[in-house]
Amino acid sequence: MEKKILFLGFLIFYLITVLSGCKNSENSVLEYFKNAELQYENESQKNNIITALNDILNLTENELKTERYKDYAGKEKQWDLPTLIYKHFVPDGKGKSLGNNFYHDVKKEEVQKSIRHILENLD
Repeated sequence: MEKKILFLGFLIFYLITVLSGCKNSENSVLEYFKNAELQYENESQKNNIITALNDILNLTENELKTERYKDYAGKEKQWDLPTLIYKHFVPDGKGKSLGNNFYHDVKKEEVQKSIRHILENLD
């Protein structure tokens, strides 16, 4: 009897732990962009950012993984997408990151909506 109670207690604890982890977890990419400050020094950098944001909307996850962008100096194919975002978007709080599943999360509808909003404000 004691073993059954112990087992049931463990099972309930395990299910609560697993199910709470499976809850609609935060999207790190969306959180990173929320209230982030966009910074660029010239039109070339701005155009590079616009290209990258349009790529987020139009390219697949796999295509985004291989795409490379200009660095600050305009040198071609230097930065991957996360690097470009880290260099030009300053988050509103310390400790924010793009997460471990960036290329998947960036394709989520709520992130896509946020990217469209940023692009609208850049034009």
